[in-house]
Amino acid sequence: MKIALDAMGGDLAPKATVEGAVLAARDFKVEVVLVGDRDILASELAEHRTGGLAITIEHAPKHVGMDESPLVSALGKPQSSIHVGLEMVKRGEASAFVSAGNSGAVMAAAMMILGTLPGVDRPAIASPFPASDGLAILIDAGANTEVKPVNLVQFAIMGSVYSSRVRSVSNPRVGILSNGEEDSKGSDLTRGAAAMLRAMPGAINYIGYVEGRDINRAKADVVVTDGFTGNVTLKTMEGFAAFLMSNLREILTVGRGRLAYLMIRKRLATLRERLDPSEYGGAPLLGLNGIAIIAHGSSNPRAIRNAVRAAANEALVEQVNAEIVELIGRSPDQIPSKTTDKGLRALFSRMRDRLHRHGNQPREADKSARSTGSLQDKLPERMRSKEHDLPEQHQTPKTTPEQVAVPEEHHLADESVITLHTPSTNGIAPGNIDQVHPATREAADSGLENDRAPNTPPTPPKVEP
Repeated sequence: MKIALDAMGGDLAPKATVEGAVLAARDFKVEVVLVGDRDILASELAEHRTGGLAITIEHAPKHVGMDESPLVSALGKPQSSIHVGLEMVKRGEASAFVSAGNSGAVMAAAMMILGTLPGVDRPAIASPFPASDGLAILIDAGANTEVKPVNLVQFAIMGSVYSSRVRSVSNPRVGILSNGEEDSKGSDLTRGAAAMLRAMPGAINYIGYVEGRDINRAKADVVVTDGFTGNVTLKTMEGFAAFLMSNLREILTVGRGRLAYLMIRKRLATLRERLDPSEYGGAPLLGLNGIAIIAHGSSNPRAIRNAVRAAANEALVEQVNAEIVELIGRSPDQIPSKTTDKGLRALFSRMRDRLHRHGNQPREADKSARSTGSLQDKLPERMRSKEHDLPEQHQTPKTTPEQVAVPEEHHLADESVITLHTPSTNGIAPGNIDQVHPATREAADSGLENDRAPNTPPTPPKVEP
């Protein structure tokens, strides 16, 4: 089997990549093609004993930096080591491609050159991590920061097939990473994906939500999430593992700790190996029409060696992709209808529906409703009741409804009149508008009590004795 290795990608390239390629060729008896600048790689390769090893160089004059835009590099650097290596896979000159370089650039170039499997919307990084009963898979570990529910469903399918065929896990348990185990937790994204996965009981062994604290407790064999959350989660675990080993080293190298170290050093070595990311090498970019392995950007020679080992696993080529296509073809392409909500969620749902219906009522009907009833009725209760609390001598004299004479120059076209029902406290007796001209109704709606010409004094009401 021939593996194309991006020898210019990674924080420690090309020194670490060349050394890792030599280790892989020696330990696994695979053929490794170093893709990159021929002169630089030949110089590095000369420092190692390569007699009898199947290592060759494929010239690529350019490389993609770790801080470069994935899209710009994919379109503007067709002679980069990433492009040249993936083109070899497409032409059949290599079985798989490995890179510790810019993961976004690898994904963009892989989608453009290799394409995705039929039915797959986006590829995803399936990264192994240590769990209490062995290894589990975190997907997506950084390829897609923004996704839809259907993407999470496809990630679950791809992770389940990979865990079954490559990791030899029988009927892998699949869970969605969330902030709680209850179905009501999570976001619209996770709830939508959960509903779709529940509709595939025969294809996916979906067990529900998985909390962050349960990731390493082997509650699920495949943990599904978006690339942003997955990358943060993965690096948090790596950071804590380094923190733990550093503290153990301090404890076991001082005083009596040295004696304790002699007693537990074998077990400690096993623990270090389980927590060391370099032991797992790289993670496959699942969903591509070909094999691509993405290694950590800071991969050392041992990590590169193990990434080549992962790429050389023939089970990926022979079984995984075919089964992914089959299962995705049977998966739902939309979220099933929601079941009836219960409890607090049902209350919020009813409130939202009522507000929606209320907000859609015609404004004319609302105006008509406001125009009926006295102005006194429109006041708040505390304001309407104040007058009744005053002493009798301070209360406004009671009046009977009368028609107010409108100045001659201000008569309406249809001789409409304004009928008053309530007393006024400012010399003008406002009241209900029983019969009004449309223009006057608009004035009333805008807060005017009488429709009179500017600077025209109001006509006082006639009070019957």
